[in-house]
Amino acid sequence: MYYYIALGDSISTDDYPGEGKGAASLLFRNQDHLYPEFKGKDLHTLYPGIQFLALAQDGATSLDVLRDQMDRLPETFSKPVLLTLTVGGNDILANETKPEEITDRIRAILKKLQKKHPNGKILIGTIYDPSDGTGELSDLEVPVAPMIRTLAETNAMIRTIGRSPEIRVVDIHSHFLGHASRCRDTQNPHYHPEDPSAWMMMTIEPNARGAHEIRRLF
Repeated sequence: MYYYIALGDSISTDDYPGEGKGAASLLFRNQDHLYPEFKGKDLHTLYPGIQFLALAQDGATSLDVLRDQMDRLPETFSKPVLLTLTVGGNDILANETKPEEITDRIRAILKKLQKKHPNGKILIGTIYDPSDGTGELSDLEVPVAPMIRTLAETNAMIRTIGRSPEIRVVDIHSHFLGHASRCRDTQNPHYHPEDPSAWMMMTIEPNARGAHEIRRLF
């Protein structure tokens, strides 16, 4: 029996896109009526009998994943396991954690995953930038510039982590540029005239389109 396990924060969950429409849910079972291009390409179809364990939680930090979600993992499986991890954004929002601390925890998570599931394949996402590269977010009541610096440094470290056959970095950050708070700003260098749509809601959360795009990357 195959398993797909989703770890991390709201980037992976159904909390904001809607039930069954989060990135992890769509990767497991496509909503064919909404996304016909992915019909027959989801894990549920490709691997009959595969089990889905949704452990990601809204608001989770890297520490929450390391302490809580890891404890909820089943024992070692003999069959291959796919694991996705989206984490770090809430650490940055707290504005208290250094990039080195975040990535040290991520490395600890990955080390534990590989030890517990040696046959597992891990996809780890970079963290998107709600400011669309501007460093400006009027909806947050805290200084954003330090967060953007931490974001850049953390993403740089995440990209270096995924240099092994068992771990692949999924560049959510680059894919989302031009689809956040400045998606309709024609002066923004990341503006997409062919598709100036927003992939986030409530400033920092993925909407249905955003979740679909994260699934596409996975």
